[in-house]
Amino acid sequence: MNNKYKYYVYTLVVSMLIPVEAQSIQDLERMKTEYQKIQREQAQEDISMKPLGTIDSEARLPRQVEITPYIVPFSKKDKKPLKYFGHDFFTQRDTIPFWENLPTPRSYLLGPGDELVISLWGETQLRETYTINREGKIYDAKVGLMNLTGKNIQDAISYLKDQFGRIYATLKGPNPSTFIDVSLGELRSINVNFVGQVNYPGVYPVHPFSTVITGLIQAGGVDTTGSLRNIQINRDGKLFSTTDLYAYFLKGESPEDIQLRDQDIVFVPVKNSIITIDSAVMKPAKYEGITGETVYDLIQYAGGLTQDASATVSLQRIKPVKERTENNIYENFYLELESTKLIETQNGDHISIRKLFQKQKFVQLIGQVKVPGNYNFYEGMRLTDLLRLGGGLADSTYIKSIYLKKAEIIRRNPNSRYEELININLGDIIKSPKDTDIALQNLDRIVIHANLNYFERENVLILGEVNIPGAYPLLNDDESLKSLIDRAGGLSSKAFDNGISIFRNKIYFEDPPKDKILAKLQEQSTYSTPEEELEELEEKNNKIKLAWEGITVILMPGDSIVVKEKAGAVLVTGEVYNAGLVEFQKGKSIRYYLNSAGGINNYGNRDNVIVVYPNGITVPWRRLRSPKVIDGSTIVVYQKENLVPFNLTEFAGTAASLVSSLVTIMVLTNQLNQ
Repeated sequence: MNNKYKYYVYTLVVSMLIPVEAQSIQDLERMKTEYQKIQREQAQEDISMKPLGTIDSEARLPRQVEITPYIVPFSKKDKKPLKYFGHDFFTQRDTIPFWENLPTPRSYLLGPGDELVISLWGETQLRETYTINREGKIYDAKVGLMNLTGKNIQDAISYLKDQFGRIYATLKGPNPSTFIDVSLGELRSINVNFVGQVNYPGVYPVHPFSTVITGLIQAGGVDTTGSLRNIQINRDGKLFSTTDLYAYFLKGESPEDIQLRDQDIVFVPVKNSIITIDSAVMKPAKYEGITGETVYDLIQYAGGLTQDASATVSLQRIKPVKERTENNIYENFYLELESTKLIETQNGDHISIRKLFQKQKFVQLIGQVKVPGNYNFYEGMRLTDLLRLGGGLADSTYIKSIYLKKAEIIRRNPNSRYEELININLGDIIKSPKDTDIALQNLDRIVIHANLNYFERENVLILGEVNIPGAYPLLNDDESLKSLIDRAGGLSSKAFDNGISIFRNKIYFEDPPKDKILAKLQEQSTYSTPEEELEELEEKNNKIKLAWEGITVILMPGDSIVVKEKAGAVLVTGEVYNAGLVEFQKGKSIRYYLNSAGGINNYGNRDNVIVVYPNGITVPWRRLRSPKVIDGSTIVVYQKENLVPFNLTEFAGTAASLVSSLVTIMVLTNQLNQ
């Protein structure tokens, strides 16, 4: 049996011997599923393993291997494939709206199926509708047959005026009193053939106002192999016109977009030249070139160079088949942009314009300045120039927040792996900048330190039984609890001097970055009311209770102090029969209060009882040493270890299940060995 699968089986054995609970039918079914999975994997591995040749006995390496390359799909590549320029114009839409009430194009030729509305107005009133028949004629009972084949609207108006003038004399003469008007009613559809490199070639019934562009859209657009610069219209068996769409796409110039006629053939030939332009141009893509166009022209088709483009153009060229030799197929050129006006393009050219090297030219201003950050470096830049850009040192108030005796310039050293540190005295530079100013170098970092003595530290909040509760700033580094209570007017008559709780910010006990500590110390106090602020601090859980002993304990910025009222009671909680408050009796022991709470219950641990004093100090109770209980204390009785009683019935079921599981594993092991 394969060692790999032996390991799987042994793992199953160990995992089943670890639990002490009885296994269920679901567990056995899961084991069966895992076994079947192992069998499938082994079978697949046997099928997929191919002989890799003999093994070198010395190197232990195969002499011959088969390697299947991994092809990365485009979606996983950083660079997307270039598109063919102009072709998505046709495929971004699938319908073209035409409004029947649009003015009729001057070049529109009347044909069978068109409906004409002829109106006479003035001395003679007439309005009739006629449909041109298959022979291109209309019939009027008074005028007779009139042939409109090959006529546009303007020609038709002149012709019909003459024909109706034979019956209505007032239409003629230098001063006619009757006037004629001709308009189109219902329009016919025309059938146009789209062939060549179109996405869906065939015969399409299109709107009679359709042009080459609108017709190609209805035919699904031009394939990427098809030309956009030599679209041909064949009419009556001859080449009628060609259309180049690049001027329309690139400059918005209206091309010679010939209106289509019935039975026209629109032929899209294959491109004769595909030229790739990438890198630092506005519209990288694959473009179609025509005879006589230069490399410069194609760069302009691509929108010209980007702002960060180099003036050097790379041209990669494949020689025409007739000019190739065995060792001379490819040509590479580097050209100046102006010289590209003289180089004509060839099919397969690849034009690349590299981007300029991104040179880093900046200095960094860090620390206690009004506007820290990166600043563009220029030759001749001095320290005072940078400080002026960062807000300057002329603000008499702000300058007090800066530590002037020491600042640093951190400069890169090309001769060492470590940076060079230059100490500077900002006070000297302010006094005599001409003598002490320093010339900066590219990539210098200037560090300005804060004067922490100037910043207001976070106030200390004192609440409860003091005469003047509120927020107080610390006056020195060693101010004590006693000093602050005195400043708060002293304790009230109800105050419990041993029941003072001190809450301190966790920032002093954690290891956050130094800048966060400084930012916290420099924050201004925005208390609303002391009670609301304390509640908010507790909700944020950013303060913890401090256990203290002696009223000379030193306070820290941001401390919150609560002076409690005398409780006159002791709280007994935990594993007692009747947890709650017990009236305080001076001199009584812990046993008295435990008995008053009904005593320790069956789950309580007599060896794990503590007394928590109002000031946060915690003392364990020992049988040979009983701590003193004072007013406001809390006595906590903890639970015994959770020992599960022995269950004979459950043990018997577990043992039987384990035996059954072992038998199953042995059967599986035998089957795997076969």
